[in-house]
Amino acid sequence: MRLLVTGATGFVGSWLLEELTANYPEADIWGTEHGHAAAADAPSAVRLIPADMTDPAAITAVVEAAQPDRVFHLAGFASAAGTEAALIHRINVEATQRLLEALAAAGRPCRVHLASSGYVYGATQPGRPAQEDDAPAPDGVYAASKAAMEVMAQSFAGRSGLSLTVTRAFNHTGPRQAPAFVVPAFARQIAGIEQGKAAPVVRVGNLEAVRDFLDVRDVVRAYRLLLEAEPAPWRVVNVASGVGRTIRSLLDGLVAAARVPLSVETDPERLRPSDMPECVGDPARLGELTHWQPQVPLERTLADTLDWWRGQET
Repeated sequence: MRLLVTGATGFVGSWLLEELTANYPEADIWGTEHGHAAAADAPSAVRLIPADMTDPAAITAVVEAAQPDRVFHLAGFASAAGTEAALIHRINVEATQRLLEALAAAGRPCRVHLASSGYVYGATQPGRPAQEDDAPAPDGVYAASKAAMEVMAQSFAGRSGLSLTVTRAFNHTGPRQAPAFVVPAFARQIAGIEQGKAAPVVRVGNLEAVRDFLDVRDVVRAYRLLLEAEPAPWRVVNVASGVGRTIRSLLDGLVAAARVPLSVETDPERLRPSDMPECVGDPARLGELTHWQPQVPLERTLADTLDWWRGQET
């Protein structure tokens, strides 16, 4: 088995490398890295290649070197914070197209995982998690880029033996995630307070938004299992728990685990007027294909994330 992971040194990529090396000890695993600090050291068995995914020649060289029969495409923007729409489109859509072109040109059968997002559905209705056949209604630049990526990618389904699985993962978190995201943002503040580096106040934004959270370790296991499933030219699969949780409930869990007393204050700069009230996904199709179920309790996710930040320079 020859595997290629793009974005291998990012948050999700680093956990996926651990998942793959643990389950495929004899596999030949390659990964791409570019332009940011690694979330964790890659396992020694992984061959990392510096590659700019916007450079067609670089992508072709990676595909020729790795000669993969399975590809996990994670490279791209994970949010739109502070980034121009044109750049997000260039990375999330155009770079994905170049990768698929290179894989099709290689002419080898290949199972390809493309990471999309549950946010392509836009807001979901209480009691009615999003299903894969629902019409996309992306809200915002990031979600729109993922929806456009899906439309583009479908034209490659079945070409030159490509089997494409698009995952619409809902919110996922855990140790190593950047503090631009909500759980590590809270955990980092609490760790700094515990270390005496900040006043005992956690500053927060909208706590009433409802999201579907998974541990990153459950997410990468789903990614692996989907590429073990019977291949199909094209399929779209939610990676979700089906359970909505308020951001407040996550904060409460972290505050309960804090080692010092602290208070919570709303920070107007952290409020996003466009926040969707709810976004939850239906995991039924994932379960049917792989028998996957979440294994990591949210309480452990929160505790592990807080412990990780306790070991960092805050």
